[in-house]
Amino acid sequence: MKGAALKRMLTKAFAVGACVMAFAATTATTAVADDGTADDDPQLLDVSKQVAGIQKKMSDLLAHGQWARAGKLLSGADCGYGDPSPFFAVWGDTAGYALAPEGDLSATDGWTLNKQATVVAAADPFSGAAQSLQLVRGAEAATPAMCVNLANPTIRFFVRDIGGNEKSRLKVDVLYEDFGGHVKHLTIAKLKAGNEWQPSVILPIYMNMLALAAPNGLTAVAFRFKAEGLQKDEALSISSIYVDPFSSR
Repeated sequence: MKGAALKRMLTKAFAVGACVMAFAATTATTAVADDGTADDDPQLLDVSKQVAGIQKKMSDLLAHGQWARAGKLLSGADCGYGDPSPFFAVWGDTAGYALAPEGDLSATDGWTLNKQATVVAAADPFSGAAQSLQLVRGAEAATPAMCVNLANPTIRFFVRDIGGNEKSRLKVDVLYEDFGGHVKHLTIAKLKAGNEWQPSVILPIYMNMLALAAPNGLTAVAFRFKAEGLQKDEALSISSIYVDPFSSR
């Protein structure tokens, strides 16, 4: 990596890191309920320290003129998205969203599901999807790996609590590759769900910043879901996963 290019890359890395850090701190402290009031039980976790550590390692890597190694997550990632549209505008979110790879669960070849996670023939009434993911006690599921870059900062989807008292939580991990190409995870949220389909809060991906350390400007992430605190016969459902490209704002 030549000097001028390295300087530009480091400047961009620091700028992006500052934005990501601000986003991490803000989202962890300003969760808002559906009625617009402040939420005393934030659903987004404070990951600012973890993100800061990763951003520092990335800056050090680039400062030495090195790139991150691509691993299995990126080699199997789906890099295709449809055209974005302001899908969540009716809920006050005017950003454009594109369906994530296999995000409507019409196909599940790329998903990883354990025995307690099932795809059922029912979905949210907003997206036109016909199937959704149902998680009972002990269930875990992970999306297909997908390519992201700086233009893909957030995800959003629909959730529902079936047969519960709305005290359970949907744990969301982002799976990503470290600079050696090894798969790691970062828990970014523990979401609440009502007994009717509703959009999740906006979830920052955070690890899309690692695209700066890739020679082709792309990195890969996947998302892992686990239901926590379920009662007997309770289930959490997920439908229609969307990615927000910054370029659509």
